[in-house]
Amino acid sequence: MFYVIKVGTITNAQRARSALRYKGIKANVTRLKNPQKEDGCGYVVQVVTDDIESVIRIIENEKIYIRGVDRV
Repeated sequence: MFYVIKVGTITNAQRARSALRYKGIKANVTRLKNPQKEDGCGYVVQVVTDDIESVIRIIENEKIYIRGVDRV
């Protein structure tokens, strides 16, 4: 499944992408077209996975705050 993980800043998105790629998970950084106030700067990490819990755990282990996760 395709997920969008909201992390807020470009720096956190890049850090999350690097951590995921290190674990062998393909990830891309992009920006939301119309971010809401609670989305911060609107940067997200896109992943295709069947195990979103593992992806979230990897990102949280990097001390990155996740603002939300949407399945697309």
